[in-house]
Amino acid sequence: MLRARRLLICLLLALAGGLPIDALAAQVLLLLSEESSAFSEAAEAIGAELRSAGHRTQSLSLPLRADETAALAGNALIITLGTRAAQTVSSLAPRSLVLHTLLPRSAFEKLTARSDDFRRVSAVFIDQPASRQIELLRIALPDWPRVAFVTSRESSDLGQRLVASARDKRLRPVLERLNDESELYPTLQRVLADPAVLIAVPDATLYNNRTISNILLTAYHQRSPVIGFSPAYVKAGALFALYSTPAQIGQQAGEAARAGLASGSLPPPSAPRHFRVGTNRYVARSLGINLEDAAVLQERLERSEGLP
Repeated sequence: MLRARRLLICLLLALAGGLPIDALAAQVLLLLSEESSAFSEAAEAIGAELRSAGHRTQSLSLPLRADETAALAGNALIITLGTRAAQTVSSLAPRSLVLHTLLPRSAFEKLTARSDDFRRVSAVFIDQPASRQIELLRIALPDWPRVAFVTSRESSDLGQRLVASARDKRLRPVLERLNDESELYPTLQRVLADPAVLIAVPDATLYNNRTISNILLTAYHQRSPVIGFSPAYVKAGALFALYSTPAQIGQQAGEAARAGLASGSLPPPSAPRHFRVGTNRYVARSLGINLEDAAVLQERLERSEGLP
């Protein structure tokens, strides 16, 4: 009887605005762009964070059935994983809170927005801040001042941010913007004629499964190291990569979701807070580069950002 009375009091206080929404269980939908290990890993981290606060979660994958699309309206919060899921939910324009994850900043900025979206819609991006990427380059390769960026229209803004950050660190950036994938290899040969560090960016127009091998091979022949944005790049032949795991992004998204449910508005869009560094020692030896261990580079980069 006492327990039921306490629950009733909590409910009345919440409805009157005396308690945060987080004090009551909310229904949260996780929409995955596809069934994959990366999306599942992130979804599990998000779900664990929300369930620890008493919220209920449901996971769905694209494509949605008609009844699943109709059910979107019954959720206090929708969390999308991947660009396709974000585009799908954005086109439906639900009135609930919406948090997008595991998508590039450029993809988020292209989503349809309403005037009130700045409080109701937010994101945790997959791509690293430009300043973090350049700081890692400065830490890992202090003797390589020339750095190259090749972008398309999709990643043009990111390229500009990287160039500005590189100049702030007194590096010598070279930026080429392409209109088509067919221009990629001639451009790489030209910008790497004088060896430079090539920073690959998360732009599927240029950097994808069809091109990754030839990009790395072209750079290697030019005696130029490549910095990637995923563990796959390190395995394929990049010197090192800076990335956040799906679990790291998922935990951050779960924390943002809890805050949004508690206050009624989501935190501002943000880059990943935590990250990993991976290195390829074989490539380092082949290029004659003295590269510190991944753990040392990660620790130094975390220390530069004041992370515990």
